[in-house]
Amino acid sequence: MNYFFNKTARELSDLHNQAFQNTSKATKSTFLQSLKRVEKIYDAPLPELQFSFIVNPEEFIQHLTTSNYSENTKLTTITSIIKLLRIIDAPQTLLNKWLVILKERTEARQNNDNIILKKKLQVLLDYKDIRKMVEEKAETYLNDNEQSFKDFQQFLIVAFFTLQIPVRISNYINMVVASTSEADDGTNNLLVIDDDKYELIFNKYRTSHMLGKKTMLIKNETLQFLIDKWLSKYNKVSTNLFIVSQENKRSMNGRQIKQIIESSTKDIFGSALNVDNIRASYMRYISELDPDFQDKLDIANILGYKSPNTIDKHSTEI
Repeated sequence: MNYFFNKTARELSDLHNQAFQNTSKATKSTFLQSLKRVEKIYDAPLPELQFSFIVNPEEFIQHLTTSNYSENTKLTTITSIIKLLRIIDAPQTLLNKWLVILKERTEARQNNDNIILKKKLQVLLDYKDIRKMVEEKAETYLNDNEQSFKDFQQFLIVAFFTLQIPVRISNYINMVVASTSEADDGTNNLLVIDDDKYELIFNKYRTSHMLGKKTMLIKNETLQFLIDKWLSKYNKVSTNLFIVSQENKRSMNGRQIKQIIESSTKDIFGSALNVDNIRASYMRYISELDPDFQDKLDIANILGYKSPNTIDKHSTEI
């Protein structure tokens, strides 16, 4: 192991990239940034440290804990050090020390997240009430033909996240409207309207590299009617689903959709909700229905989670 003591952060990063050639650029960059973070904590380049931060993990963890980095960044740094230990074939006893540290930090983080989630669930609106209020409000938007583009656009976006499974905002960025599923080339996310069938096809989303393509039928009639009016009156030309304006047919970005959700929900519910709030309320609702494992797995996958355990955490019995 002494052979690696004089290696620079860049040289160790190159070793990592050789060992994990198929990983993404982001993963490779994260490893290098973790090593540079170590240098910043000690205010010294790695060759000067002579791996002291690895050999004496307790001292390093103390420095890391008192730093201003987020808990996510701290865990990422520890994970990168463990990868480094495996790359240089460090003694198993040393590797085990770091694995124990990672386990303890991860469990502490999870326990803290559960406490925060429990407090959040206690004050969140019930999902059934959210859906009911949006359904009632929708009558105005469907019956009043004098609604402005902006008002209808904002309500439609809220409806997409409240009248069906609330997937992440990123699922709708650059979404294209099509009349047949044959338009699906496996690259874009689509809203396919084929006669009376309304189907969302998600090829790109946060965990698509693990879960693959997902489809979701829009069964809520109110949302179907809102979509029909949106496409027939406000968005007649563009194939983009959520356009910036009638003059600007560009697809809206995530920040724009996020701002609309938070401002519009404040008008509807009296307090602003973000997508995470709506998703948490929905998962609590699903947990209380007590679906079987397969149903929970299907719902979790649509939401973008690998495991149905995420839904279970939203039970009021946490």
